[in-house]
Amino acid sequence: MQHKLKVFLGTRFETQTTGKHRKKKMIKNKLLFKISSLYYVENLTQQEIADNLNYSRSNISRCLEKARSEKIVEIKLNYPEGNFNELEFLIEDKYKMNECIIVPSSESADEVLKNMALELGELLDRVLKPSDYVGVNWGYTLKEVVGCLKVQKKPGIKIIPMMGGLGKIDTGIQANLVSRTLAEKLGGISHPIHFPAFFNNKEIKKAVEEDRNVKEIVELSKKINWAILGMSSTTGDNTLLRIKEFTGTDMNYLNKLGAVGDLNLNWINNKGQYVANKINDRTLTVSYERIKQIKNVIGIAFGENKVEVIKGALNGKLISILITDEKTANLLI
Repeated sequence: MQHKLKVFLGTRFETQTTGKHRKKKMIKNKLLFKISSLYYVENLTQQEIADNLNYSRSNISRCLEKARSEKIVEIKLNYPEGNFNELEFLIEDKYKMNECIIVPSSESADEVLKNMALELGELLDRVLKPSDYVGVNWGYTLKEVVGCLKVQKKPGIKIIPMMGGLGKIDTGIQANLVSRTLAEKLGGISHPIHFPAFFNNKEIKKAVEEDRNVKEIVELSKKINWAILGMSSTTGDNTLLRIKEFTGTDMNYLNKLGAVGDLNLNWINNKGQYVANKINDRTLTVSYERIKQIKNVIGIAFGENKVEVIKGALNGKLISILITDEKTANLLI
């Protein structure tokens, strides 16, 4: 986010004594004021000021530092309207995370998603390199955000689905489609996985893991150094229920175990700990342990029903960057 910067030059020539010492203090402060004025107002470089005043550049640097400590120079940031820096700092400090990015809340979910896409685009422009391996999962929020994304091309970048790519209903939210869309936006390469996320039993899953395509994705997933993940909760409007991948019985089972939601189909409690369950025995996904090893994980979620799972992901240090909206951010505090 952009900030406006103001520099105030004061005339703090107060002294503690009188006479000769007072005069010496005033001369020194006038020099600090002059140097500060040349630097901050006239936009001269430190070297130019040093040349003009027959000083060394290191002396000019020390004088500018002294002027700030003496309050001769005060720097103030004027945040633009709609800026959430203070709230972002609070969340970053509370959860000891790398970065929190907050967008305005709105009655329109589409408006929130578009703003999240804008922030994600700026973030990816800043951090991604063409040599990176980026993992993605599925979900309505992630699908919409990636679909609205405007981002610089990063030719050669690899996009890896972090879970099975197919479902019972073609809703466009599957990891394969999110991966392909992101690869098209970045000008990179998408590696599809040709199996669903859920199987009828763990024996089928074990057999599928021996498939060449699955083994290739598993090997690629070990190289992921950035992940962009949506989250879902065990309460409220859950996508897995909506697309009939899960039943109410499945959700009740997970709730009784203490799960508040999932990160990449790894069910967690409010402390961010993995909740062992029989559903994961038949789920094709990058594991909880592997996600914890990924250096940079961007979590994208908003809404009151997502607060507990976001808290869990933050408490468990599962995500290092969070993109959310103002209402959700306030509930996190």
